Amino acid sequence: MTTFADLNLHERLIKALGELEITTPTPVQASAIPEALAGHDLRVVARTGSGKTAAFMLPLLHQLLQHSRPRTDTRALILLPTRELAQQTLKQVEALGRYTFIKAELITGGEDFKVQAAKMRKNPEILIGTPGRLIEHLEAGNLRLQDLEMLVLDESDRMLDMGFSDDVLR
Repeated sequence: MTTFADLNLHERLIKALGELEITTPTPVQASAIPEALAGHDLRVVARTGSGKTAAFMLPLLHQLLQHSRPRTDTRALILLPTRELAQQTLKQVEALGRYTFIKAELITGGEDFKVQAAKMRKNPEILIGTPGRLIEHLEAGNLRLQDLEMLVLDESDRMLDMGFSDDVLR
């Protein structure tokens, strides 16, 4: 039986997983994590509750830890269709990254635009947000993506169903 330690994840991530009492990867995690760690682009389709978020989040955090780049702009962008999903993803980043110095910020509609702009000026490594609000920040010059290394389109089918295809493509 494969464990997270067998997947060669950073020791700080293994420590967080242990504290969360998560030791064995789900099937989607066991197949996706090694491919993501090898630098491959992935398209993953799995049921709700299968562990998809950790399947992309653990390799993303591992990459940021392995290749520290202080004083850069955002290095990872996670797009989701709704504020609720974005909030859930931020909670998972905070739980899995609890023993790291990696900063993540949430950028969604319904929150103060100027406060979000100030958060982005602090150069969080990870931005989690919805397409519409991120486009607004891009147009206002607040969103700088020149240092972007990783892009995650979570629930992409739902974003397309909700009419975000032009925003996602942009």
